[in-house]
Amino acid sequence: MSRKILIGSGVVLGLIVLLVVSGLGQKLKRGILEAAVHEEKIGVREMLLLEYPSLIRAIKRGGAFGGEFSHRVGTQMFSRDPKAIADALELTSIEELAPRTWLIHLPIVNAVLFETDEGLVLVDTGMGPGGPALLKAMRSVSDKPLHTVIYTHAHVDHAYGTWALLEAGEKPAIIAQEGAVQRFERYLRMRGSLAKYMDQPLETLPATREDIAWPTRTFKDRLELVIGGETFVLQHHKGETDDQLYVWVPGRKALASADYYQGFLPNAGNGKRVQRHVEEWIAALREMAALNPEVLLPAHGKGITEPAVIQENFQLLADALQNIFDQTIAGLNAGMRQDQVHQSVALPEDLANHPSLKVLYVSAQDISKMIIRRYTGWWDDIPSHWSPAPLEVEAQEIVRLAGGMEPLLVRIGELIQTDIQLACHLADWAYLAEPENLAVQDMVIEVYRERIVDPASNTQEMLTYLNRMVEARSRQLEAAKEVAAPH
Repeated sequence: MSRKILIGSGVVLGLIVLLVVSGLGQKLKRGILEAAVHEEKIGVREMLLLEYPSLIRAIKRGGAFGGEFSHRVGTQMFSRDPKAIADALELTSIEELAPRTWLIHLPIVNAVLFETDEGLVLVDTGMGPGGPALLKAMRSVSDKPLHTVIYTHAHVDHAYGTWALLEAGEKPAIIAQEGAVQRFERYLRMRGSLAKYMDQPLETLPATREDIAWPTRTFKDRLELVIGGETFVLQHHKGETDDQLYVWVPGRKALASADYYQGFLPNAGNGKRVQRHVEEWIAALREMAALNPEVLLPAHGKGITEPAVIQENFQLLADALQNIFDQTIAGLNAGMRQDQVHQSVALPEDLANHPSLKVLYVSAQDISKMIIRRYTGWWDDIPSHWSPAPLEVEAQEIVRLAGGMEPLLVRIGELIQTDIQLACHLADWAYLAEPENLAVQDMVIEVYRERIVDPASNTQEMLTYLNRMVEARSRQLEAAKEVAAPH
């Protein structure tokens, strides 16, 4: 396929997408997409997702966190990108779960809205692109002024849509647990690292303090607000973050549960994020259950208005996390190697099969790894890993022991159908040894494509595998560009 195909307008790009999802051969599809990448009409990640539609289907299984899926919003979380904003406006809906009590379903995440006689109380503000959609949803049900915004924690999907509210002239008090300030400051300090591990464009991350809607009031453990004659209890417990809180409105028996409850096995073991706090998470769940809420307004997934279901789901999630915690601590105390500890963790059947504990984003083993990380050092119990040789040197020796790259690639191809985990290990060694080898790059893309569509893979690991595919394909495109360039 000629490298000189020109891709012009958005209309032409739309035609490309139509061609890609049609019955064209894989080689022709790839050629068209490569041309689009070279003309900077799509990115390498988009190229792969269009080239292999099965990747999108697999990632969507859990990638929307129980809400509507938007690739644009998910890859522009911090931004005010017009296309992502348009997606959020199209996909957002608002649902009244009790009188003057709404759950706003934004792409990927929810916000909670309470109307009081004194004004509106908004719990969380979504991602950057969700701000205008949040404002529109709020104004579709009430014209009262926005009195208070509460951040349940300072993650990007909970506290970055505030800009649209402020630009619209709203002047709310913004309340958060005191740790939110440190989290925002860390976002500024670690923006390059966050861009990498959150798969976000660096230029969209906050660069100065002016890029963040800071809390106007903070507290440490517990804060009670009286707004419009109603009490709002803000209770802090570490969980997904060290600044997380839930909001309890006793007069309405309504609970905004933040990320303590997500409708699936929660994101308590994310390998790309800072420490998460499983013990305190368990305590928060049991405490919330003891409140006997009748309306549950979670930050992800569907609301629940059946008290018995709320009780069951809270207790089961607390039991599941406790089970994972107990197994992990027991394994560490028994002197097991760390990899043996988390690999041995498994929930009992009654918990593993409960619909509110589905594995979508992380697994029980991932949560066990997070617990291990809290209670041990950085060493993984493998003696040679204390002061290891560079991975590239190890990889070159493994290739030599395999008899060269060709037999290693043959073996990887065999393992794809029989042991995809082992195939990935060998593909990594091959790529570390010869990252510029075209055959190795092709194998890496094939192996991780198969790993993503494997039903055993969860969303967090899928995104990691996709990153390796993007890296390999980017090298291929750069090499092709150099060959095509005039000398």
